[in-house]
Amino acid sequence: MLGFSGVWNFSHLAIYAIGGYVAALLSLHTGLPAVPAVLLGGVAAMAVSVLLSLPALRLRGIYVALLTFGFGEVIRLLIVSDQTGFTGGTYGLSEYRGFGLDTLDALTRDRVHYWIGIALAVVTGLAIFAIIRSPLGSGLIALRDNPALAAARGISPRVMQMVGFGVSGFFAGIAGSLYAFAFGVVSPTLMGLAPMTLLVTMLVVGGLGTVTGPIVGTVIMTFVQARLQSWPDVRLIVLGLVLLVMIVAVPRGIVPLAAKYRRRLADWVDEDD
Repeated sequence: MLGFSGVWNFSHLAIYAIGGYVAALLSLHTGLPAVPAVLLGGVAAMAVSVLLSLPALRLRGIYVALLTFGFGEVIRLLIVSDQTGFTGGTYGLSEYRGFGLDTLDALTRDRVHYWIGIALAVVTGLAIFAIIRSPLGSGLIALRDNPALAAARGISPRVMQMVGFGVSGFFAGIAGSLYAFAFGVVSPTLMGLAPMTLLVTMLVVGGLGTVTGPIVGTVIMTFVQARLQSWPDVRLIVLGLVLLVMIVAVPRGIVPLAAKYRRRLADWVDEDD
């Protein structure tokens, strides 16, 4: 939504958490197997994301960012203030079946979760690559670059971006469901300013508007965050400084910068030939 559609949607962590909570609740109360529970978590997140797009797409620019960020805070506060025990409140949900790997030892269980995560990451990356090369992706990019011209060529901004909200919400819900089942707990700590700062930093460092940029940014920032675990008080400060430096020095991100110099090198080689 941000890189290819140009819509500043800051609700993804709330959508991510909704997918995780739905999958956990289904596993806890119905005993539903992992695969359909994860898929239903993605579908529920997609539905909420589409509903959120109805008011969000009536706004522009910073107002979309404020609305979507406010939506995430509302979801977080609703879960925290829940006294019924349905969502677990501040402590979240746990003790649900998940992937059903309780009979395995901890190391084997972590390895299985790792390979499930890798497989879903690869499938998601390929799916996003296919979507961006499809008419939907071309329409979203056209609306990002020149909305007036795209609308004049018959592209419906409202419909196209609603579909974009739904697709991005589905992938966020699948990721949240996977998190819930891999870690065995889902709580309001999934949302908030700190994880949102990390998420945006990953996107900006890697490069918005690319398929590989967020992957590169995630690898780099996960390494940086792991190194900062011993200094939790300064972690947000360091992440903020990294984000500021990247915006000023490399606003398009590492992947577009590398592609630029690769093209220059190729042109230089062609001139020599």
